Amino acid sequence: MTKKENTLRVPAVEAGQAPQAAGQAQGDKQNKVAKKYEWPLRQKGGIYFHCGAIISRKNVFVTKEYMDLLVNAIKLAELKRDVKNLAYVIMPNYFYWLFKLPQNQEDPVAIYSEVKKNVAGEIMNNLKLEIKNGSYQMLDLFKNNSRVGRSKPERLLWTFEEQAKNFKDNKRYKIWAPKTGLRLIDNDECLQKKLNSIKNAAVSERWQLAGRSEDYPYLFVADEMPEKEVYDCLKSFSTVIASPQLAALAS
Repeated sequence: MTKKENTLRVPAVEAGQAPQAAGQAQGDKQNKVAKKYEWPLRQKGGIYFHCGAIISRKNVFVTKEYMDLLVNAIKLAELKRDVKNLAYVIMPNYFYWLFKLPQNQEDPVAIYSEVKKNVAGEIMNNLKLEIKNGSYQMLDLFKNNSRVGRSKPERLLWTFEEQAKNFKDNKRYKIWAPKTGLRLIDNDECLQKKLNSIKNAAVSERWQLAGRSEDYPYLFVADEMPEKEVYDCLKSFSTVIASPQLAALAS
């Protein structure tokens, strides 16, 4: 029986490349990955943009009940967590949310995680109720739009339960996609870009849910800003975002 030798793995060396150069290349690659995440995510009183998406791109938010679930959860976060809702839009299978933390908090993940956890549980309860009652009612907003369809509740329930098997957190169901978007808004250009994303979501070529942004009922932009620096920042590009709510800020 031979004794297994300990081996040290080294970066692969391409033809004509010195081992030292290969090691340097590997180090450069690791540095690039590290630099990608250098910008801070935590800032007390910071403004954040979050994108939450339904797993497998299933259209869930197409009935009044599910829309109300998410809207009420976002509003509850404002009351319970003292965050300021600056803007949001709810689409059939995802939502964008722009919010500001209070000055004594710096963890945006705790905010949106609580919202999504509560909504996920209620989605499962509603699906089971739909199966029991044998019906559900889509919003008129989506009924005649060929871009928006919805699976039967039995299929949605099965999908969410099957998706949970792909993860190691031992949950009975998985409703939200694991990869979420989170951005600390640290300059005017970024804030403008994210507000434009919120404003244009419903009128995009992909969805075409309204002729004008302001006609989409599940778009919200705050009328009042909590602090002067946020007000000034939004006011500076209210001419770019043609929204009645934002235009009011500049008046």
